Order: sequence, then structure tokens, then C-alpha cells
Amino acid sequence: MKTINLQINWYVYSLQLLVFVLLYVMFLKFELAMMAKLIGGVGSIATMLSVVSVIFGKKYVHIDKAGFSYRIFSKTCYLHSDDIKALKVTKIAGSYILTVQLKSNKQTYFPYWMADQDEVQRAAKQFGCALVGASLSEVKA
Repeated sequence: MKTINLQINWYVYSLQLLVFVLLYVMFLKFELAMMAKLIGGVGSIATMLSVVSVIFGKKYVHIDKAGFSYRIFSKTCYLHSDDIKALKVTKIAGSYILTVQLKSNKQTYFPYWMADQDEVQRAAKQFGCALVGASLSEVKA
């Protein structure tokens, strides 16, 4: 199995930015300018920093025969294929969220990442685990 590099989920990032802009407008409407600047500004900056870190390779998710490896800024984490119990795909607000459930019942979510349906199915087959979730005809993880 070749390495699968999950792609950035622009839909989720767009929704997140939209929520922060709406909160900003709502707080301004209620004349809470300081709260509007704090929530809208900090939230938007955090979202943009996250996007920039993905673009420059500081955040990533890879799937290969050894399992999942993902990096968040300077911390690299691994989910070994032997420990994976199931891959779950859940549709939330029009976006597909990929979740890895370990045999210890710990779950790791990847809401900001997308994978192709075929790739998720191949990964589940390679790991010998269940693929649970949305109808397989609509899975985009």
C-alpha cells in the first residue's frame, strides 16, 4: 500500500471562518465590541494559522501500511495498524469526518482532512479493520 496523503478539507475551514465572522457581527450588533474583536479576531487568526501550517507542511496526516501518522506543529503522533479497531466516517454539517477507533476504544478525529472513498476502503482492508459510517457510495472522508 502506497502512502496516502490526506488533503485539506477547505469546507470545514470555510465553515469555521464563517462561524467566527457571524459571531463577530452578532456581538457588534449587541454592542459588545470588545468581545466581538476578541472572538472574531482570535478565532479567525487561529484558523488562518492552522491553514498556513498545513500549506507549509507543519500539519499533515499520512496513511500507510504501518498505520496513521499525523503531525501537529512540532509533535508527530502515530496510530499503529495493529491498534486500529475501526475507521469511521461520519457526515456532519455536509462534511465527512474521518475517525480512527483504536482497540483501547480511544478515538482520534481528523475533521480538517479529506480522503478519497477508495483510499479509506483500501486502508480499512489493509489494517483488517471495520469501515463504519456513512453510505459507502457517498464516503469522501
